[in-house]
Amino acid sequence: MLALIRAELVKARAGRTALALAAVAPVTAVAWTVLQALVFDRLSTLSETARVENVYAMAQQAYVFTLILGVLAMTGEHRHQTITWTFLVTPVRSRVVNAKLVAWGLVGLAVACVSALATLVAGAILLAVRGLPPLTGGVPSALAGAVLAMTGYALLGVALGALLRNQAAALIVALLWFLYGDYLVTSLAPGVGRWLPAGAARALSGTQVTSGPLLPPWAGGLLFAAYVTAVVLTARLVTLRRDIT
Repeated sequence: MLALIRAELVKARAGRTALALAAVAPVTAVAWTVLQALVFDRLSTLSETARVENVYAMAQQAYVFTLILGVLAMTGEHRHQTITWTFLVTPVRSRVVNAKLVAWGLVGLAVACVSALATLVAGAILLAVRGLPPLTGGVPSALAGAVLAMTGYALLGVALGALLRNQAAALIVALLWFLYGDYLVTSLAPGVGRWLPAGAARALSGTQVTSGPLLPPWAGGLLFAAYVTAVVLTARLVTLRRDIT
């Protein structure tokens, strides 16, 4: 098992696409932090504490890259037709799936931590420039929630890749739903959207919105974890039973 995980981590370091996505993720998080602090915050009617914490919650906006990394990790095997050899070398398919989940979960965690750190630095500077308190008691939990959410998205990506196999289809489904669909529902019907994966992930990072209350962070975390677990277990079951030829 450890050898399989190490092999996946070697693939992550060797792939230029993975390195590029990992590098762009914190840049995107900082860009959203700038927008939140300098643009959206001026339009907000939330309390000062909530506005400060929303700035740091922007770290989670790098989730799209951990999601894509997870999708590519699994669908790449099918696209390059190496999945057959992978299962021949390791005939116990569950070990392969578990190794990918662990390895790319760790990659997602690393990307999430760097993105959170970049957000912390950029947010503190921007808030100080605007004369707002650079830190509040809820900032650590906001950043921690963002890190957990981004890591969860990496696991979701691996599971979606295992379910759909086709790389283009998996990327389209993942991006259309998690980048647009889920957020659109949350914007139009907050009472429904807060129960969906993206709404739960936003709640996990402590994000507060004026359109309607999200779940408490602990409830959002549990709900998001339930979504991730359900998709992962389904992907494992399908992978173990499906013909790959």
